[in-house]
Amino acid sequence: MVKSVKSTESTNSTKSAKRKMAAGFAALCLSAALGSQVFAADAGFSDLSGVNGQDKILSLQEKGLLKGTGNAEFHPAASLTNAEAVQMIANGLSVIASAQAAEAAEKGVFINVVDTAWYAQAFLDASSKGLDIDNAVVPSEAMTREQYTAYLVQIVEKWANLPMVNLVPKDIADDADLNPVYQGAVQRALAWKITALDENGKFNPKGSITRAEAAVMLYNMIEFVNAHPFAAPAPAGE
Repeated sequence: MVKSVKSTESTNSTKSAKRKMAAGFAALCLSAALGSQVFAADAGFSDLSGVNGQDKILSLQEKGLLKGTGNAEFHPAASLTNAEAVQMIANGLSVIASAQAAEAAEKGVFINVVDTAWYAQAFLDASSKGLDIDNAVVPSEAMTREQYTAYLVQIVEKWANLPMVNLVPKDIADDADLNPVYQGAVQRALAWKITALDENGKFNPKGSITRAEAAVMLYNMIEFVNAHPFAAPAPAGE
């Protein structure tokens, strides 16, 4: 009899403990679910504190035009590779209305781009929308500031209805370091406020552009083009 009473108490105690564990587990699951929803809604790159143009970078991320490098990090000070640069530009082209409305041209052929690479489609998409990319470009090499600027200017000149202004060249302290091929593009990018000189009036054309600098310039380019939309000419006879 005594054994029977003890057995019943033990059974009841075990059931109560199981109920408490189940309730606690359910609460934990609910808390985790709510927490993940909040994180998903407010998620942003975690390493942008103090970075110039942080708001522009986050805006591009919210639109799905920028991806991080894992762990919610953007690595803003890292050098941008050619592959990353073309991917960024291809992403930017996807939100330029005039580029989307036009038919794509023939896609380029790139001898160093492997068909299965994560960036391969970006090279095809960007080239079909007017980006003139060297067919021997090495995707893993760092992109220079002057080359990236020239790429963005190509997009502007193809897809924007440019305002008629008298361009007054800016004094660039290290102008002698610029490749003459890119001098006009850099001057136009400065005039359109796509890029800017540093506090010493230098452009550092041969330096590797950082991921943060490239993202801010991409944002500025998209804003400029969409503010000056290109209007395709009406078909003959209309």
